Amino acid sequence: MTTPDPNNETTFVECVIKSDLTETAGPRERILAEMNRLGYPEPACFAAKLSLEEAITNAVRHGNSCKPGTLVTIRYAVGKEKTAIIIRDEGKGFIPESVPDCTDPKRLATPDGRGILLMNAYMDEVCYRDQGREVYLVKLRNSTKRPSETDLTPTPVRWTIFFSGKVQGVGFRATVDDLASNFDVTGYVKNLPDQRVQVVAEGVEQQVESFRDAIKQAFANSIEDTQCSASPPTGKHADFSILI
Repeated sequence: MTTPDPNNETTFVECVIKSDLTETAGPRERILAEMNRLGYPEPACFAAKLSLEEAITNAVRHGNSCKPGTLVTIRYAVGKEKTAIIIRDEGKGFIPESVPDCTDPKRLATPDGRGILLMNAYMDEVCYRDQGREVYLVKLRNSTKRPSETDLTPTPVRWTIFFSGKVQGVGFRATVDDLASNFDVTGYVKNLPDQRVQVVAEGVEQQVESFRDAIKQAFANSIEDTQCSASPPTGKHADFSILI
């Protein structure tokens, strides 16, 4: 069996997932487990975790537009001194330079471009290939790269989301509770007297947003409208649960 070599792409381990946000955790955890096994320092593992979350989510959501039948291919090699990761979608591609600057004061509330900024801040090498359909990431074991205080860093948020449509009596709450285990979120889901379902989720914005999108994807045929509002996180939820 050929040993994965970060300097030889023909030896990379390959993992293919459906364009489903609930499937993104698997390959990410496998890569991080290998980095931990080889004793990568915590800052390097955190950088890889954050960048993988952004890159794979972008491939599912923006590259493939969550279209059924499309796939995301993750190839990687974790060496003693270097980890290389390639993430490829089946979309139309994009021009990274054309993505608006999300640090512009006029666009601070818009998440577009956040993933690109974070990957550039935390990874030692970021290269887009095949017209943006593929991103090549490198993290060095003993990297000296450190994001500055001005770089965007994950901040906790609290989203209250109301789903309306045929959302009660279809296993909605149980499915939402199950989906929550795929994301770093806390909070609850409950039925409302007006036939809507309320979801309160706290966590890093990217995780909360992906959680919401996974719910919408799971119940695409049942949800007729989604309303979302943000407020400061309370930190009082230890986990995610179903409220009666």
